[in-house]
Amino acid sequence: MKIAAKTFSLAETPHFPDRWSRLLDGTLPAFVKERFSPSESWKKKPFSKEDVNFFSKGLLELSEFFTSGRESDRLPNYFTTARFRSSYFLYFFGLQGAKFLTLFDRHPAAVDAALNHAVETGTLRILDVGAGPGTASIAFLCHALEKILKDQPIGKKDSKLRLPFSIELLWIDHNEAILKDGEQLLSRLLELFPEIDGSIGLTTQVRPWWKHPKGFSFDASLVLFGNVLNEGAPGAAVFQQGLAPFLKDPKGGGVLLLEPAFREPSQRLSSIRDEVMLSNSPLPIWGPCLHREKCPLSSGKNWCHFSVPAKLPGEFFRKFSIKLGGVRDWLKFSYVWFASKRSEDRATSPKGLVRVISDPIRTASGLRNLVCRPDRFTYEPTPKKPVFRGEVIHDPLFQPRHKNH
Repeated sequence: MKIAAKTFSLAETPHFPDRWSRLLDGTLPAFVKERFSPSESWKKKPFSKEDVNFFSKGLLELSEFFTSGRESDRLPNYFTTARFRSSYFLYFFGLQGAKFLTLFDRHPAAVDAALNHAVETGTLRILDVGAGPGTASIAFLCHALEKILKDQPIGKKDSKLRLPFSIELLWIDHNEAILKDGEQLLSRLLELFPEIDGSIGLTTQVRPWWKHPKGFSFDASLVLFGNVLNEGAPGAAVFQQGLAPFLKDPKGGGVLLLEPAFREPSQRLSSIRDEVMLSNSPLPIWGPCLHREKCPLSSGKNWCHFSVPAKLPGEFFRKFSIKLGGVRDWLKFSYVWFASKRSEDRATSPKGLVRVISDPIRTASGLRNLVCRPDRFTYEPTPKKPVFRGEVIHDPLFQPRHKNH
């Protein structure tokens, strides 16, 4: 049985765009050095080993900040400090962007839905919530523009491509400094795509994302949330009120919420998913769910998250990873991606499939995996063919109905 795009395995190594690698190894280090170096004489010199050592000091402190901040209700507002903003760009930008890129790679139908909406409306509008420096939307543009160039007819590849839509971004974040940094980086993005004739419009809003100004609306081709639950989200009632407008009637590629693979934000995502799916106006889902009933992991000791093997791009990213203790070989995250009602058919999973939600668990009787069904159950793989977290398998308990029934 052929598995549809909606049900791609999350256990396979993702593909990262070539332009993303160029961004991390060329544009981004040069940008950080120009914007954050303390000495004017450093700013125009190539990024070097000495720069890795210099900027690693702030990175180590920021990493510790993230770890200790999780012990309190809210992470400190680290973007107010220049050394932390530079550290974010040199490491966490690449890490967080890779997580979004993994999902864009795994859900091509969702990406196509966003681009089709852009063609129909004439504008690719991306709403980036909790944007920081625009990590999620810049990652999407790298993915989408490279895809458009790849799909261009061979006979036209020698001429400059004019996009069939304009590009407009809206970034919402409570920190003005990081938005300004991101705006400066965004201005250089199209330099990585000299084959494309176009420009990118940007609007920023400095505010808590859940406090909407009067008359706020944004008919987006895609809405992206990155770590808004993990980093200082409000109480449940305020959160739901703030989130509701985004999920009322999404268009294009829908609404993607991505969080770290920690229990609290992951289970909160599951709760949001349940509220939407069990409401009077449920939405289809691109992933990770393959069923539409209550999530079996919205409470309890287990939670829905994924560990994806990945060779992350970026020579300097690798060097900063080593400074933090070792090379990154895995991406860990939780997510839910709501589709528009128009995408109902494309976002519906074939029946009889389930997603594996644990790596092999060794028991007295052999290996087991947790598998996501409304009445979650364990799956016993064959000894020669283990399955891993994120894979899609045939449901051993599925009983197809006879055509005459």
